[in-house]
Amino acid sequence: MQEILFIPLVENFVFRECSPGWVLKRQLTSLHALVYVTEGQGEFAIDDVVYPAARGDLLYFPPGVWREVTADAKKPFRYYAFEFQLFDEQFHPTKLPLPLHNRIGQDVKLEHILIRVRQAWALRESSCRMQVTALLMECLCHLMYITGLRQGAGSDPRIQKAAAFVTENVSRHLSAAEIGEAVGLHPGYLNKLTLKHTGMTASRFVTSIRVNMAEDAIIYEGISIGEAARRFGFSDIYHFSKVFKKFKGYTPSTVKMLKR
Repeated sequence: MQEILFIPLVENFVFRECSPGWVLKRQLTSLHALVYVTEGQGEFAIDDVVYPAARGDLLYFPPGVWREVTADAKKPFRYYAFEFQLFDEQFHPTKLPLPLHNRIGQDVKLEHILIRVRQAWALRESSCRMQVTALLMECLCHLMYITGLRQGAGSDPRIQKAAAFVTENVSRHLSAAEIGEAVGLHPGYLNKLTLKHTGMTASRFVTSIRVNMAEDAIIYEGISIGEAARRFGFSDIYHFSKVFKKFKGYTPSTVKMLKR
């Protein structure tokens, strides 16, 4: 699976409660800006293209565009807004693959993250920008899923719940029926969801979690291959090595040697 990484650096954050008819005059952006509307309605103009906006709308302004905002006279905006720099994994300036205007609707998780950002920004502690930048990264990851730009377990809370159940019971054999019962899904439907959001069957999804956790334990805890097989629910060391190589393309012995 191709990895995706955006590294933001927050320069400013605001929770704005606009007065009726409030206007942000036309200005050229020098930073990235991300706006999530929680109440009211009005218009955002991006390079003179007008986007009517209301609760649940997400606006993205990359650097170098002209923007203007007008709040409705009767139902003025309330919105959260970030301004930030953005880099790729090589620390080169980049842009988000988001549309300029997206109707994502009311999103409880996103609003919860933004409330945490508002609290951290209000405190202005020495670690404030680091905290807010970390929370913006969480926002961006969530937005990648809910806008369909990225598929994975994070796309569906039921798959996240299944993953949590597997990690908590990773040392023993788990059937699709048991996992389905734990998360309130029929095994067949669980399999359908994992295929849709991760590209893997439920069985392969579970095994990938086991293999990844086993690799981390070998690398960071220094445990033996035999202990990794026992701890992460494999029948024996030979089965573990075979499955590990199938998923990773290299053997657990290779990982052990690299650790040295």
